[in-house]
Amino acid sequence: MTVMRWFAMQESGVLLGHFEPVEADLLGLAITQLLEMLNAGSADPELAASDAVFARLLPDAYRDDDEAAAEFRRFTAPGLLERKAQNAQIVRDSLGVSETSEADATGPGAASASGANPDTDTNTDDRQPITIPLDPDTVQAWLRSLTDLRLTLADRLQISPDGDVHLTTEDMPFLRELYEWLGMLQEELVYVIDV
Repeated sequence: MTVMRWFAMQESGVLLGHFEPVEADLLGLAITQLLEMLNAGSADPELAASDAVFARLLPDAYRDDDEAAAEFRRFTAPGLLERKAQNAQIVRDSLGVSETSEADATGPGAASASGANPDTDTNTDDRQPITIPLDPDTVQAWLRSLTDLRLTLADRLQISPDGDVHLTTEDMPFLRELYEWLGMLQEELVYVIDV
């Protein structure tokens, strides 16, 4: 029997997400940074065409024809990035992350999405877990955004097609744990909606 930790389907048919405050903060920070990156790529097509992370998010449609791939990307990338940003915004809104609570930090000890620093904020442990109702459209946005977060982290971790991590900086353990945690969230969410 599988034990559910983050997501549960109620008898009423409503899907609920349950997160500890630090988990919600971390997810809110990650989704905010994803949204900022997607908006930057939408605003700057050259960035989207040259940054490796966008190559993971928007893989080539024609692997053996660079010219056709570039032309396809030119016409489809803006719309795809916009839809990815809309999904990320839905997740962000469902987490209750406000525009004024954005933080620009990564790694252990980073400021949380609510503006608190887990290493210095003594009230972090006093906060109650949060419960988030997820309608079907929101669930789809969560699934797509979790995929986009993992693809982005895969690029940061320099994960090769064989699954090996090649990043050797001090950020690697935290980023790998985050990558794996997001995978567990995604797997559980898929399981809950398929049951």
